[in-house]
Amino acid sequence: MLAAWGVALLITGVLDAWWLGSMARQFYRRALAPWMAEPVRWQPAALFYLGYPLALVLLALTPWPEDGTTAAWRSALAGLMAYGTYDLTNLATVRGWPRRLAPVDMAWGTVASAAAGWGAWMVMT
Repeated sequence: MLAAWGVALLITGVLDAWWLGSMARQFYRRALAPWMAEPVRWQPAALFYLGYPLALVLLALTPWPEDGTTAAWRSALAGLMAYGTYDLTNLATVRGWPRRLAPVDMAWGTVASAAAGWGAWMVMT
């Protein structure tokens, strides 16, 4: 289980660094400008990046799936719900929260989580 967490951690970190660092950087900066912390507070970010892959392994990959498709679908659903909790709660409670952000962020969380879960399954199988 520890190795699966390590793989999911690595995949999540690499994918999010790519996504937030280059692919969607300007999109998030424009959408979240009023709420962005400058500088970034790294301790809460580190807690997320350590805890989320663990939750993914414990909730989506336990019991261990028989095949990679099941691992990916379970992980995708976990990602959709996790990112959806953040995005939809902010839409409901934060005045002026950008509507265009939620579907993009939820889609990203779904895809990134599916990749992390599938990757952990592949390495561990």
